Amino acid sequence: MSNHGGSYMLNDIIHLLNDEQVLDTIGLQKSQQVITKMVRIASKKYDCNAGEILDGHTERLNLCYYCLASATDIESGLCLKCQG
Repeated sequence: MSNHGGSYMLNDIIHLLNDEQVLDTIGLQKSQQVITKMVRIASKKYDCNAGEILDGHTERLNLCYYCLASATDIESGLCLKCQG
């Protein structure tokens, strides 16, 4: 069973970081690194769902929610490779 509450909380935190321009300040590459680390910790240790965490953020961050790769071909949260 996935930790939906934790996933949505982290999604809100990403919104906060974006609204406060923290992600702009550190730049895209560093933002991708930090968010990817956060998603991996949340998924492995706290049973959170990467798709829920990154919902609404994948295209701006150029991150695939499935493989967590940096990609510019994001559609519905997935990179071209993960779209099948």
